[in-house]
Amino acid sequence: MSAAILALGTAVPLYSYPQTEIADQFIRILDMDQEKELMVKNIYQHSAIEKRHSVVGDFHKKQDEWGFLGRHYPHTVPGMSERNLIYKQEAPSLAKKSALQALERWGGNLSEITHIISVSCTGAIAPGIEYYLMQELGLSPTVNRLSINFMGCFGAFKGLSVARAFAQENPAHRILVVCTELCSLHVQAHQDYDTLVGNSLFADGSAAAIVGSQPQSTEKPLWNMMKSHSMGIENSLERMSWEAGDFGFSMRLSPAVPVLIKRHIKQFVDGLLPHDLPFDQCEWAIHPGGKSIIQAVERALQLHSHQTLSSWDILANYGNMSSATFLFVLDHLSRQAQLHPWTIGIAFGPGLSFEGLLLQRETAC
Repeated sequence: MSAAILALGTAVPLYSYPQTEIADQFIRILDMDQEKELMVKNIYQHSAIEKRHSVVGDFHKKQDEWGFLGRHYPHTVPGMSERNLIYKQEAPSLAKKSALQALERWGGNLSEITHIISVSCTGAIAPGIEYYLMQELGLSPTVNRLSINFMGCFGAFKGLSVARAFAQENPAHRILVVCTELCSLHVQAHQDYDTLVGNSLFADGSAAAIVGSQPQSTEKPLWNMMKSHSMGIENSLERMSWEAGDFGFSMRLSPAVPVLIKRHIKQFVDGLLPHDLPFDQCEWAIHPGGKSIIQAVERALQLHSHQTLSSWDILANYGNMSSATFLFVLDHLSRQAQLHPWTIGIAFGPGLSFEGLLLQRETAC
């Protein structure tokens, strides 16, 4: 009994900023010397990102209060408690928006939702977002709740995998998966290269999915989830990390990550695809962790540009929203003309770890 993704929904905060303007603000706030200014402009101009969204207020109206760094920097840098307080205020409401869109597109009765899975790595609250959603959406107080935290960019894969297991357990189960990330809360003031790159990539967003098996006549499945696959790369613990500190979460992203992805991706994908299925006969939903990551996969597998269009589009218009991003890619792909029955979802996260999901278009089943 296979499980299907029955609906998807997405939401972003009110504020959005062109990538070039974000670069200018960082240069101003951090009072960079000419060498660092040129470095930042180069990083941002070659990021393939056009704009990003944030829960942080509009710097056009509040020049002195833009983000966290602009409020008090360089005298003080806001600590984890201040950042997490905003997460507590903003993340649940953004999660609700994406959940409501997914539920509306699904079209079922709220009483049919049996499980809620919340995925996030950019804040910590208890009770969690899943408890808030249970109350705000008017779901049954007996709904089964689960929180998946600190998994990084491949968190959606873990949420979908658990939802798939719940759906296969009972055909009456309907699972709401919500991935919510406020990455912009963890912008850092350091001016080392890794930090500058991280500041150029991450953004805020939430995405939701409804998962179930044996769809009813009123449900319109998007994909069947056929197989999941995981692989950790040996001797790569320091290549990508997401660590809690006094001043928020710090992202370490080594320049070696795209090299490692290119070296190992074919071996990984071979363990995910059906036997002898050619790479060019699939759609590819690659988590757009950055321009070089998408390019590494494309080059290693010799993919055509049309196969990765959705990943590039989400990167350009939203940046990297950590766990939520993959569902944004799927949502974009679901609205495109169907070229192939198979979709390969892949993401990369702390470890360095690979996660994959083999999806089959429902209309092709």
